Amino acid sequence: MTQLLVTLASFGLIPLLISKRFKLSHAILAVTLSISIFSGLGITILGETALGVVLDKYSRDTILTVAMIGILGNLLKKYGILQRIVDSLLGLITSKKLIMMIIPSMIGIMSVPGGAVLSAPFINSIGEELDIIPARRAAINLIYRHIAMFLFPFVSVMMFVKAAIPVLNIYKVIAFGLPFVAGTVIIGYMLFMRGRGNGEKRERDVTFKKILELVVITSPIYMSVVINVITGLPFFISMAGSIVIVYFLSDKKDFLHRAVNSINYNTIILVMAILILKDIILQMDDMLELINNLLMRSQGEIRIMLIFTLVSFFFGYITGYPTSALAVTLPLLSMMDLGNNALHIYTFFLLAVSFVGYFYSPLHLCQALTLNEMKVTTVELYKEYGPYFALQILLVFATTLTLMAIFA
Repeated sequence: MTQLLVTLASFGLIPLLISKRFKLSHAILAVTLSISIFSGLGITILGETALGVVLDKYSRDTILTVAMIGILGNLLKKYGILQRIVDSLLGLITSKKLIMMIIPSMIGIMSVPGGAVLSAPFINSIGEELDIIPARRAAINLIYRHIAMFLFPFVSVMMFVKAAIPVLNIYKVIAFGLPFVAGTVIIGYMLFMRGRGNGEKRERDVTFKKILELVVITSPIYMSVVINVITGLPFFISMAGSIVIVYFLSDKKDFLHRAVNSINYNTIILVMAILILKDIILQMDDMLELINNLLMRSQGEIRIMLIFTLVSFFFGYITGYPTSALAVTLPLLSMMDLGNNALHIYTFFLLAVSFVGYFYSPLHLCQALTLNEMKVTTVELYKEYGPYFALQILLVFATTLTLMAIFA
């Protein structure tokens, strides 16, 4: 019980530290230090754990991949390739509602911290033309910005999941999450865009040349996945192929200098801190045994899912970062006696409920930046979120229970 109370109290420090202008990475490190000291593990164990993260292949691949994604995302922005993608889409697709879904989703692939601010101006402009109120524009930008989190194996949260439970087939986790993604797209449209018209009509310029141009300029986004699937190379090496493509698509001016300056050290530290925290939690035997006993005494899938939901939502909400919650729940999942399909389905479930907590957190960076861009208050946004939140939770449970009934 002591270790559980120490963990809850330590995570409770995060909002306080953030309010004191601590970076999230530093706040997570402070939480990890607090848990190590007051749980009885000690500084020596903390040091050994940190060294273990650096030496572990899966953790190292995760850190390097996140670094490469940051470089790629910044280069796409600095050389105007993101703008070229948007312009190309606007020429090919006449439905402005569809554009409002696609633009934040494509930018979301890059997993750039606070990346929603890149798509926010486009969504704000199109939403104004369609007479969509600012709070709904903000909701649209945030909902579709995070679709990629469930679809691509190289986004940071998927890399963390793989590092936490190496036996997982990450493509299988993604496949089990597809019904949830489809439901999210439909619910977002029905609640925030349906019946809004399509604004002023634009001429569509659909030619083979224009389609080929879109395929080429979007190739840095999908090529790393293609390379990984074909060769089996680690993602951080596959991402190098995408960066090479950016080089040829750019004007090449100061490319190496810009690439080096695109390394986001704060994000790297954040990922390392989360990985260390995850391994520290794995060594907190008393707390893990307590929660595991609670799970084991829970009869039926619904009760187990409710416990996981409460834990995941709490840690995701107070940290504003989904992997913080996963650092707590994935070790618990790995201790459960589950078949292969059940393990992958529950992994999707934990990913989804952790995401829900993070998505609505006031510490969520994308939310803060979007609200600032669209001049919307948190209260206004949350009023729009009400029905969406209820349907989102129902969708998570319905998807998981259906998958368990069919595959587990």
